[in-house]
Amino acid sequence: MTFGIAAALFFAMIVVAARMPVPYVVLVPGPVTDTLGHTTAADSITGKPGDVIQISGAKVQPTDGHLYMTTVGLIPGSCDEHPTLWDAMKAWFNSTEAIEPQEVQCPPGQSSAKVNQQGVDEMTQAQSDAVYAALTELGYHATGNAVFIGSITPDVPAAAVLKPNDEIVSANGTTITSPEQLVSLVKALSPNDSVTFVVERAGTRKTVQVRTIRGSDGKAKLGISIETRPTFNGINVSIGIDPDVIEGPSAGTALALGIIDKLTPGGITGGRTIAGTGTVSRLGKVGPIGGIQQKIAAAVDAGASVFFAPASECADAKAVAPSSLALVAVTTLHGAVLALEAIKSGSDNYPHC
Repeated sequence: MTFGIAAALFFAMIVVAARMPVPYVVLVPGPVTDTLGHTTAADSITGKPGDVIQISGAKVQPTDGHLYMTTVGLIPGSCDEHPTLWDAMKAWFNSTEAIEPQEVQCPPGQSSAKVNQQGVDEMTQAQSDAVYAALTELGYHATGNAVFIGSITPDVPAAAVLKPNDEIVSANGTTITSPEQLVSLVKALSPNDSVTFVVERAGTRKTVQVRTIRGSDGKAKLGISIETRPTFNGINVSIGIDPDVIEGPSAGTALALGIIDKLTPGGITGGRTIAGTGTVSRLGKVGPIGGIQQKIAAAVDAGASVFFAPASECADAKAVAPSSLALVAVTTLHGAVLALEAIKSGSDNYPHC
């Protein structure tokens, strides 16, 4: 009898301990997005799912392969929550998952909202850098600058009608040529006043009304970040991925390669299913990322036969990739293009991990 009670208590303690939160996060394979494909959300202009990469002003070439950007999922999805000990233990023995201290993803003293906003800002910047790097690689030259929306605070009126990467053409009839000009125009208004914007999105101009809100200083504001970006004469490229949905900077190289594929006769995939990861700078330098283990697992699940990775991540990539997955080591966008062209031609002459 005593032994039975002790065993029951011991079992109960194990169950309770397994449900205790621990100061870690669990990394899991996230969803993949075909940069040559379509978005799942309806476009605000057409009402239908649009292309992930939208191009106007140049001939868009037909594509016959897939070029996936890969992501990492986090459990839990908020810095205010913790996984259970059981979740962490399961991840420890799962070859496609990993655990790391929570402060790596959620630095001490930063709120969940601030961490999420940083991810949104990084994805917005990644899209801008990918466009610049890709068009430069293709021989286009920047001819000027324009003002774009960077990120939008959730739940403000602007979020209902504006989108990250919208180019701001004018506000209340005034042509906008700098962020400072727009800030001054808005601050001259009162909270709850209306601003008439003309924005350009995917090559189409749209007029929208946006109501201002009251800022912490009592003055009118919109709840958006704005920035100046280079423009390219005669061609416009926009990305149909909401930075609020997919955050962070690591999709840059995949997005840039997707742009190049869509503007290159015959493409660069050779009809293959290609996936990868890596940041990309405006100068075309490919940088390191995190979660290579989870991203390779996601790529394999998507049927990829080729995976491009920052050269600095090659050791970790080789440790988890199956032999059926060709690993391409990249340090620059130009090198990634040359490697994919070599694979397309049947050559093995490219930098391997």
